[in-house]
Amino acid sequence: MAISAIIGGQWGDEGKGKVVDLLSSEVDVVARYQGGANAGHTVYKDNQKIVLHQIPSGVMRDDCKCLLGNGMVIDPIELVEEFENVKSKGLTINNIFISMNAHITSPIHKLIDVNSEKKSNNKIGTTGKGIGPTYVDKYNRKGIRSCDLLDNENLKSKIEKQTNRALSSHQISTDDLNSIKNELDMFFKACNTISKHITDIMPILHGSDNLLIEGAQGTLLDIDHGTYPFVTSSNPSSGGITTGLGLPLNKIDRLIGIFKAYTTRVGNGPFPTELFDEDGEKLQNIGKEFGATTGRPRRCGWFDAPLAKYSIMINGFNEITMTKLDILDEFEEIKVCTEYECNGEKSKNLSTFINQFDNITPIYKSVPGWKCSTVGINSFDDLPEKAKEYICYIEEILHTPIKHISTGPKRNDMIIR
Repeated sequence: MAISAIIGGQWGDEGKGKVVDLLSSEVDVVARYQGGANAGHTVYKDNQKIVLHQIPSGVMRDDCKCLLGNGMVIDPIELVEEFENVKSKGLTINNIFISMNAHITSPIHKLIDVNSEKKSNNKIGTTGKGIGPTYVDKYNRKGIRSCDLLDNENLKSKIEKQTNRALSSHQISTDDLNSIKNELDMFFKACNTISKHITDIMPILHGSDNLLIEGAQGTLLDIDHGTYPFVTSSNPSSGGITTGLGLPLNKIDRLIGIFKAYTTRVGNGPFPTELFDEDGEKLQNIGKEFGATTGRPRRCGWFDAPLAKYSIMINGFNEITMTKLDILDEFEEIKVCTEYECNGEKSKNLSTFINQFDNITPIYKSVPGWKCSTVGINSFDDLPEKAKEYICYIEEILHTPIKHISTGPKRNDMIIR
């Protein structure tokens, strides 16, 4: 049994979907273990762009089973929309299986999420997808699980109780409730549709000869190890695999960290290497840095080595995939953050200052750019010398091999070392 896990090493949006799509050609099963419709993985089929939110990227292959694990929170309405989108591209949904114990995001959860963000004085930058409130209900032991969708009367009773709790706690109003009557009807219809995919996934998971685990978001958004409170409500780090799938970490052969050749972040929260100048605007425009889920512009900055080393330490990555190398093609000079300074103290360890991130000053090393196109190059030897030097420099700092390098958006725009 060969098991690989692909995990975002930064704040998400690192290009995990493409890497999963590439590696899924070698596996029987692709499994998601956390998050929900707040994820956004972009893949391509015959040059057609497909954005997936809840369905694992393995859906690109008809013979690959796609598992939505118990650690996920699933939005039935959006999942049905994804089903339709996938089918319109000529793909099947018969290979999608949902864990009996995954929790369900309802229209009530989404209302609570949006209202909470509006009222907050310390805005997180939530996607408004109801992820946080769903996990809150889960840990309050009041959640609705996918197995509840198999009994319509039980499901309606649980939604009614959920609604009454939200009204009595003033998280939503009667006007709010009236505004989503149609959405609630759609919710029950969608629940009926996805119920056909709900099953015991454990035999599939533990019976697979080749399994690929697909993380969502990124390590620095981890509820325990990220830049709290500006984090997601789950564990995108490797620790989430055990709880989110029921698969022990000692079974995993490869832990692959995905890092952009620079750094981006969507939403609020600290970002030491964020750029507010022409270079930042250039990265955003060339990299088309807009969120796959929300469409929000991503904040952009230089590669952050202390952040990457922290992520490698937390997850136990034994190899790295670097994405979007080609976005740096037009830069005369490229910078890499090698350490932080905070209140007169310097450190190369993010954990030293993780609770003082707003006061961090990044210390940079400048390296020369290569000023020529790397788009579509699929051999390391064919890269410009300065591009090779940049990759080797990052590899040296991180003490972890960079085994895959993405040089464009297409499936085959990839160097395998």
